[in-house]
Amino acid sequence: MNNSKLQAFCLLVELKKLAPVAKALGITAPTVSFHIRSIEEEYGIHLFRTNAGGYRLTEAGEGVYHFARQMVQLQKDMDRFIENLLAGHIGSLRLGASGLPAHIFMPDLIHQVSTTYPEIRISLEVKTAPEIEKKVALQELDFGLIMETKQENPLLHYETIGEDALVLAFSPSHELAAQNDITKEDILKYKLLLHTSSSSTNHFIEKWMDPFQPSIYTIELDSVSTIKKMLTFGKNLAFLSVSLIEEELKSGVLLKKDLHDVTLNRKIQLIYPKTRLDHKMDEFVKMSVYEIAKQLKMSSTMT
Repeated sequence: MNNSKLQAFCLLVELKKLAPVAKALGITAPTVSFHIRSIEEEYGIHLFRTNAGGYRLTEAGEGVYHFARQMVQLQKDMDRFIENLLAGHIGSLRLGASGLPAHIFMPDLIHQVSTTYPEIRISLEVKTAPEIEKKVALQELDFGLIMETKQENPLLHYETIGEDALVLAFSPSHELAAQNDITKEDILKYKLLLHTSSSSTNHFIEKWMDPFQPSIYTIELDSVSTIKKMLTFGKNLAFLSVSLIEEELKSGVLLKKDLHDVTLNRKIQLIYPKTRLDHKMDEFVKMSVYEIAKQLKMSSTMT
């Protein structure tokens, strides 16, 4: 049943005359009459009796009105739901991030979204960059923040929001702490600590180590906090983002050395499905991500 016909019918019950119904719906009185006749012909019943007071419901009309009023209201409720959904007032936001973006972006982003859209359900998955790409491509996640993997999925949009450089981190008690110029050969005299779940970081380190065999020179650990603790013993080295060791650098627990090697620079990317329809909340998420990058002083490298 066409909702426009039901609207005309319900309004005619309430207003009792064709002219005010036509005016309320922005149509002509003959169109209102056509809608009523169409319902009557479809069901083989008479909906109204007419007299000087206007249109009065028949017994059959009373029954149809009972259900038609509910159907019209349900349509209004659905329209309101869709409108609120597109405006970002209801629904859910499923976010995904690889290690570093989860650490430096997600707390601020989730705070901003939840403050602006308090009725939105927000979830976050932290996995490797390839896993996040796969989930976003399958539309199991709405947005992802990842370190570049060099293998872009054709189903996704990739926006570079900044760059991050890996620095060599070590303890002040390490033998290299007093050395000004540090070469690759110097570094490979010591074991490098790798984060097992950070596939993109490990990819860059292995590329940097080439042609040396990475497994000979590395120890894989399951968390950044474990890596930082191991570094304090003064025996090992690690390539980490400055963002992950800011507190340790300020307190002097760790030192860093920027090797100025372009192969250790990584893009931070915002990804989302090419088929996703933008609405207000999507625009807010994108704007917030770029604003956070600006605050983190990554804006000079954004494209």
